[in-house]
Amino acid sequence: MKTCSEYRRQSKEMLTGKWGIAIGVTVIFSIILGASAATVLGPIILGGALTVGYMRFFMRGYRENSLEFGDLFSAFDNNFTSTLFMYLLMNLFIFLWSLLFIIPGIIASYAYSMAPMILADNPEMGGYEALQASKELMRGKKGQLFLLHLSYIGWILLSIPTLGILMLWVAPWIEAATVAFYEDIKGEVKTEQNIA
Repeated sequence: MKTCSEYRRQSKEMLTGKWGIAIGVTVIFSIILGASAATVLGPIILGGALTVGYMRFFMRGYRENSLEFGDLFSAFDNNFTSTLFMYLLMNLFIFLWSLLFIIPGIIASYAYSMAPMILADNPEMGGYEALQASKELMRGKKGQLFLLHLSYIGWILLSIPTLGILMLWVAPWIEAATVAFYEDIKGEVKTEQNIA
């Protein structure tokens, strides 16, 4: 696996010349999820498909050096049910682990963090299967992804004086780096067609 600085550099290069659309999609993603919170079931119903689409947006950027706005909504077409169950179960599992203490909840969130990208790559996969694949994929790698996210702490703290405006730039950068991390390890994903 690469170092945190290599993932950051790789993601920044991928976003070069595309910051406008990356920020725009991030804002729309956040607004829709935020607005859906007006109802209890809104985030549960929309969250999974939007998250998978948001990850697919950055995955295309990584693989094809192109960002397509329509990717944000692509999971509503072909695997909505799987994304719904994935998101519901992921949040339930993280919540249950968090009841033990905050650290088990954080560990669980990293264990399941690759599920949206796995579903984006494998739309035929079920939601629970994607969570299990993510858990296996992240075995022994959760710490490295945590350190990658932690390496942005300076930028996140700098966003406080700007009332969060700087996060419009930092958030896509973090997501692109997370996708770069996934691309580095995705060959280890076990599916029904690829069981080792």
